[in-house]
Amino acid sequence: MPTSKITVYKNQKPASGIKVTLEFSGIANVGFTKPVYTDSNGVALVEHASTGKANVYINGSRKGSIHAPNQDIYYL
Repeated sequence: MPTSKITVYKNQKPASGIKVTLEFSGIANVGFTKPVYTDSNGVALVEHASTGKANVYINGSRKGSIHAPNQDIYYL
């Protein structure tokens, strides 16, 4: 299954326990992934059945987008 790696930092340190989801939209790719929480390194590995453009949500707020599968870093 495709997996995207999202890394989250808060106050310049890895942020653990942050909820990350991806939102896919399009003709066949619609909906959110299951939430994944960042580990002690600030990393969330989000598995998804769809590929392509996905909006990245951190703690329920849209923070950006990626072309999944991919990886990105976000700062809170």
